[in-house]
Amino acid sequence: MPNSTISQRLEQVRRWMQELGIRRFVVPTADPHDSEYMPDHWLCREWLTGFTGSAGVAVVTATEALLYTDSRYWLQAAAQLEGTPFRLVREDRPPHEPDELWYNPLCLPDPFDQWWTDRPALPLSQAWRMPDDVAGQTAADKLRRLTGFLRAEGREALLVSDLSEVAWLLNLRGDDIAYNPFLLAFLMVRTGGRHTLFIHPQQIPDPVADYLGGLGVELAPYEDAPCFLRADRPAAEGAQPWAGPSPVAGWRAVKNPVEQDGFRRAHLQDGVAMVRFLRWLDEADKSALTELDIDRRLTDLRAESPDFVSLSFPTIAAYGPHGAIVHYEATPATASRLAPSGLLLLDSGAHYRTGTTDITRTLSLGTLGEEERRVYTLVLKAHLQLQTCRFPEGTTGLQLDMAVRLPLWLEGLDFGHGTGHGVGHLLGVHEGPHQIRKQRRDCTLQPFRAGFTVTDEPGVYLEGRFGVRTENVLLAVPTGRQSVLGDPMLRFEPLTLCPYDLRPVVPSLLTPDEIQALNDYHATVRRTLLPHLADEADRQWLLKATEAMAAR
Repeated sequence: MPNSTISQRLEQVRRWMQELGIRRFVVPTADPHDSEYMPDHWLCREWLTGFTGSAGVAVVTATEALLYTDSRYWLQAAAQLEGTPFRLVREDRPPHEPDELWYNPLCLPDPFDQWWTDRPALPLSQAWRMPDDVAGQTAADKLRRLTGFLRAEGREALLVSDLSEVAWLLNLRGDDIAYNPFLLAFLMVRTGGRHTLFIHPQQIPDPVADYLGGLGVELAPYEDAPCFLRADRPAAEGAQPWAGPSPVAGWRAVKNPVEQDGFRRAHLQDGVAMVRFLRWLDEADKSALTELDIDRRLTDLRAESPDFVSLSFPTIAAYGPHGAIVHYEATPATASRLAPSGLLLLDSGAHYRTGTTDITRTLSLGTLGEEERRVYTLVLKAHLQLQTCRFPEGTTGLQLDMAVRLPLWLEGLDFGHGTGHGVGHLLGVHEGPHQIRKQRRDCTLQPFRAGFTVTDEPGVYLEGRFGVRTENVLLAVPTGRQSVLGDPMLRFEPLTLCPYDLRPVVPSLLTPDEIQALNDYHATVRRTLLPHLADEADRQWLLKATEAMAAR
C-alpha cells in the first residue's frame, strides 16, 4: 500500500530543490567520518527512503526517485521500498551526472534539519582508555610513528577523520555508534607534537583528559573541526593540502602479538557461548521459538561473560526463505516462527574487552531436502578452501578469492557479496584496508601480511527458498617455510571456535583432505573449549558435535 510519509518527505525535498534550482540531489549513506555504521542523527538516506540497509544511495530529480544498493540488500530494499515513490536500482552507486548536488553531512546549514523535525541529537558517550597491556602498543608510540611518517612525506599535519583510526591511535574507546566502540571525533596530528582532538568536551572524563594531555593532545569542540580546517590550512606559507590514503589503516590491520592473543581469548569466550546456545537450540521445541527468540537467547549467553562489551553487529537469525536475504534482520513484524525442518542461518558476533568476533553457522532444524544438503556441503567445501590455504606473503585478496569460489563455480553457484573482510581489535567488525572478493578494487589489491585478520564467509542464496553461509575469523600466520621464489609462506589460523553442523553434510561431496580438515578443526575446538565448559551436559554435547567424520 502507498507510504504517504515517504511521499511527503520526498515532496519537501523536491520543493527545496526547485527553490534552489537543483536538478539532481544525491543522498549517500554518509556521516562526516565516512562510517559504515553511524548515529541516528545522520541516517538521512534512511529517513528519506525508508530503506534501513547500511549501504545505499538515494537520487532525487523532479520526476524520479531512485535507490541504488548492492546485492546484499536487493531483497530487503525491494520489500522496504514497496509503496514508496522510490525505485530500486541494483547497482552500488549512481553514475555521476552534471548539475547534481551531493549531500554532505558537514555542510552548514544542514538542509535535513528543516525537514526532519524530530531528528535525533548527536550521542555523547563517555570515553574510556584501552589498557596498554591489551592494546599491545602505547598511544605515544603510535603517534610517534605517524609524525615520523608525515616528516618523511614532507607533510606538517594530518587530519584523522576515520573513527576507528582515531580510536586505534589514542587507545580510546566509547559508545557513540551502535555496535562499534567509537567516539565521534576528529584528530589533528602535527609533526610539531601538539595535536588536537575535536570532540564534545563532556565526553572526556578528567582521568582521560590527563592521559591525553600527557600525549600532547589538546581538546577542542567537535563542531569546530570544519572551521578549524579552513583556518589552519594556510598557517604555513606555501603549504598545499594533500589527499591520500591514510597510513594508519595498514598499520592497524597488522595485529601485534598482544592483539593476536586478545583475539584468541575473545573467541574462546564466544565459543563457550556458542556451544551453550547450540545445545539449548538442539533441545528446544523449535515450533515455540521465533527468529527474535534466537537473537535474544544468544545475546544473553554472550553477555554472561565478564569481558562482554556489546554485539559487534545486529544478529542475523534467518529461518528458511529469510536466509536468502543476505543482511536480514528480524523485527516483531517480520520474525518467522521456527519449525523442526529446514535451515536456520545465524550470523552474529560480539565485542569483548580483548577482541572482536564474527561467526556464521547454518543449522539444521530437522528434516532437510536434497538441495539444502547439497548446497550446504558445497558452501562448506568453499569455506574450507580458504581456511586450509597456503600462500606466499603478498598474495592479494583478489587472488585468494578464486580458491573459495571454485567449488561453487564448478556447480554453477556463486554469491554476490565479498568472501572476507578484516576484523578490528575491539574496533569495527568490518575493517580494511584488505578484503577478499572477486571485484578488482583497491581493497582487493592489498597484499596480505602476517598478522592480518580476515573472515572466510562464502554463501549461496536461493530467493524465496533458503540461504547458506559458513563463516570463521582467520589470522594470517607464518608457516615457517619459503616458496621456491624465496617468499615467506603464510597460512590461516582459525580464531573462531565452534563446531560446524555436520548433519546436513553429504559426505560423498567431500574429498578425503576436506574430511581431514573438518576433523582437525573439530579436534582443536574440542581441545580448546572443553576445559571451559562447566556444565556436563554442554561438555557431552560438544564431544558429540566434534566426533570425527569417517573418511570415504
